[in-house]
Amino acid sequence: MFKVLIVDDEPITRQGLVMLIPWESYGFEVVGTAANGNEAIEKYSSLSPNLMIIDIRMPGMSGIELIERIRVSDSSVQFLILSGHAEFEYAKKAISNNVKGYLLKPVDEDELIRYLQEINTKLVEALEYNHIKVKKDEENRERIIHFALEGERLDEFKYCSDHFLEWNKYRVLLISVDEQSNSDLMNLKNIFREFFEEGNIGTVFIYNSYIGILLNDELEFNGQYDYLYKNLQKVFHNNYTHFTAAISNSFDKITDIFAYYESTCKLINHQFFFDEGYLLNESSETAIKVEIQDSQYEVEQFKMTSVVDKLLFAMEIGDLSAIKRICDEVAMWMIDENYSENIIKKNFIQIISSLLNKLMYEYQDIRETLSNVFTRVFEIENQPKIRALLSFVNSLLAEILEKMDVKNTDVLVKKMINLIERNYDKNIKLETLSKVLNYNRAYLGKLFKDYTGEHFNTYLDKVRIENAKNLLLQGLKVYQVAERIGFSNVDYFHSKFRKYEGMSPSTYRKRKMMN
Repeated sequence: MFKVLIVDDEPITRQGLVMLIPWESYGFEVVGTAANGNEAIEKYSSLSPNLMIIDIRMPGMSGIELIERIRVSDSSVQFLILSGHAEFEYAKKAISNNVKGYLLKPVDEDELIRYLQEINTKLVEALEYNHIKVKKDEENRERIIHFALEGERLDEFKYCSDHFLEWNKYRVLLISVDEQSNSDLMNLKNIFREFFEEGNIGTVFIYNSYIGILLNDELEFNGQYDYLYKNLQKVFHNNYTHFTAAISNSFDKITDIFAYYESTCKLINHQFFFDEGYLLNESSETAIKVEIQDSQYEVEQFKMTSVVDKLLFAMEIGDLSAIKRICDEVAMWMIDENYSENIIKKNFIQIISSLLNKLMYEYQDIRETLSNVFTRVFEIENQPKIRALLSFVNSLLAEILEKMDVKNTDVLVKKMINLIERNYDKNIKLETLSKVLNYNRAYLGKLFKDYTGEHFNTYLDKVRIENAKNLLLQGLKVYQVAERIGFSNVDYFHSKFRKYEGMSPSTYRKRKMMN
C-alpha cells in the first residue's frame, strides 16, 4: 500500500476525505492528517508518505509554500491540491511544483479516484524502475570488485558514480558459510545488503564461495570487530547457519584488494587453529599458546616415539596435568612448524594409536576400555578446532587413566629407572623430575632409594659408567665416551670412573683388552 497524508485546516474536510472512498481498493492507506503546514512537515518526516493531499490556503504556511519546502529534498512524493478557489494562478503555481492534480472543494469522489488510479500507476512504475536500477547498481558494484580481484583494469569505471570508488580507505570482510547452496548464499547476500549498503558502510559481493563485504574504512572499523561480529551472528542465528568470518587490514586503493583478500582467505583457511566466537584478523593468536619446556622440541625433528614415551610415562604415574601439557606442547610445536590441519590430525591419531598399542601390551586387565577408546580415535579427524581436538584427546586419555592402577609407588620408581636407562646421556635431574611429576623432591628421592638402595644421582652415575665401559671396549676415545654418556667435562668423567671402578678409563680398557 502507498501512504497518504491529508493536510487541511478544516477538521470536517480532513475527516470527510478519510471517509470518502475505500482507499485500500485503489492501493492506498491514509497514515495521518495534519491541520497546518508545520504539523504537515513533522508528519512528513516521520511517516514518509507517497502522496500528500494539501489545502492550498491555510493559516501561516500556504499549501504552495509547504510543497516548495518539501520539493527541495524530495522529488518523488506526489501532491494533489485542494482549493475552494478555481483560480488559474494557483493551478499554474501548483503545476510548476510537479503537482499531479487540482481538486475543487467539495471534492468529487470520481475525480479523486481517477487521480488516485493515475498516481498509483506512476508510483508502481517508479518502484519497478528503482528496483531495476538498484539491481543494476548492485551488479555493477560486484562487477567492479570482481575486476579488481582478478587484476583487470578499472579505466572504464573512471566516471562511474559508484560511491565506494571514492572511499579513501577500505577493508575486506570475508564470510565462509558451511554447506550452503548458491541460492542460500544469494539469500544471505541480500540480507547483508540491507545492513551494509545502507549508510555507505560497505558493498556486498560473492567470490569463490565466500560472501564478501568491501568496507568503507573511513568509518574506522579497527577496534569495532565485536560490533561487526555480533551483527553477523544475528543474521546467522536467524538462518541457523555456522560461519567463520575474517577481516583484513586497512588499504588505500581498491586495486590493492586482491592481496588483502588473499591474506583474509588465509585466516579463514586456518580457522582450525583459532577459537570460535570472534572476527579473525591479522592480530589473532592461535587458540593454544604454551611455553615448550623440553628444548628438544625446538631443535629435533618431530619424533613420534619420543612423544608416545612421554605420554606413556605420564599415564603410568597418573599425572593428568602432565598429559595435557605434553599434548599442548606437541600441538604448539606442530603449529610453529606450520603443519597443516590434516597433518596435525593424522599425527595425533598416530600418537594415540601407538600409545594405546603399548598400553594394550602392558595392561591386559583393561583391554576392553582400551578397545573402546581405539574405536573412537579416528574421531580426531572430525574436530573443528585445535582446542576441541586437544580436549577430545585429553578426554580419551582421562577415560583410560580412570581404569589404570597407577597408585603403586613401585610403578613410579620403575618408570624412573626406565627413564634413566633410556636417557642417561641427557641432563637428568631429580629436581626436574619432581617438578614434572608434581612430587616433593625429597619424597621422590626417598622412594627411589628405598626401592633401589641407591641415591638417584649415584644410580644415574653407575648406569652411565656401565655404558661407558661398553663404549671404551668398542674403541672410542675417552673424550668421545664422556660426551656419549652425558659428561661435558672429560676430567669429571675420569674422576667418576675412578670412583666406581678404581682405575682410569684407559687402564680399564687396557686390562680388558689383555684378558
